[in-house]
Amino acid sequence: MSMDKRLDFRFEIQKPASGPLIELSPAEAEKILIKNVNEAGDDPRKALWQLAQFYKLNKQHEKALQRLRELIALLPDPEDKANCVFTMGQAMEQVGDYAAAIRYYKEAVALEPASMFTWYFIHNNLGFSLNTLGHFAEGEQYCHKAIQIDPLRPDAHKNLGIALEKQGQYVEAARAYVAATQANAADARAFGLLENLLKLHPELEYEFQDDLESCRKAVAAVAKKADAHKPAIHRGWRKQMILLKMNLQSMVRRLRGRFKNGGIDSQRK
Repeated sequence: MSMDKRLDFRFEIQKPASGPLIELSPAEAEKILIKNVNEAGDDPRKALWQLAQFYKLNKQHEKALQRLRELIALLPDPEDKANCVFTMGQAMEQVGDYAAAIRYYKEAVALEPASMFTWYFIHNNLGFSLNTLGHFAEGEQYCHKAIQIDPLRPDAHKNLGIALEKQGQYVEAARAYVAATQANAADARAFGLLENLLKLHPELEYEFQDDLESCRKAVAAVAKKADAHKPAIHRGWRKQMILLKMNLQSMVRRLRGRFKNGGIDSQRK
């Protein structure tokens, strides 16, 4: 999407989930997800994945790793195993253990997943974690590799900019931040880094002032568009009604399963 005469910008706004959205406490969400695992029958992989993601996002890394270990034992495909190990790295990253995250990410690299999405984010997250530990030259290499895999995503451009800035390569860092904002103007982090870099190094302002203003306009326009697409989240009595409906649907599925397997019919004479 072109939003400026000089630079082209793209953006990606997360699509609202289908169906009504409700606000759950962590305890309520955990209860529902554990129930899904217990009711998953012979194939709990999807339910385990959702529960592990919940624990990861809530920084309960031990529980996340436990569920991911249960899951990885059920995955015959190396691609799925690599994604699972990558998620283990994310769990450690979430709690600030970047050394452990790097070990998991490098283990995922060794599995050589074919998916562009997984392959990209393994290298990107390696670059980010290495940057965080101050290993900027090594982090730079992984960011370059991620960009080679998929140049249209913003994350590796941003992380490359950080690695370059910390190595004193300020012009190249500014260009990476601009490229990250062009890749997805809905993610304003690289724009913030660009602003800060130009404040610290005013000698760059002349070269990048037009780019900075173009990025500013793009980020503001996309933020306005994103606000207009925010979904409604149900609370209070509406939330309770939706939860009741979910419980009834779960009960109906269990009863249907019993009928299908002869659990009820076999008792009839």
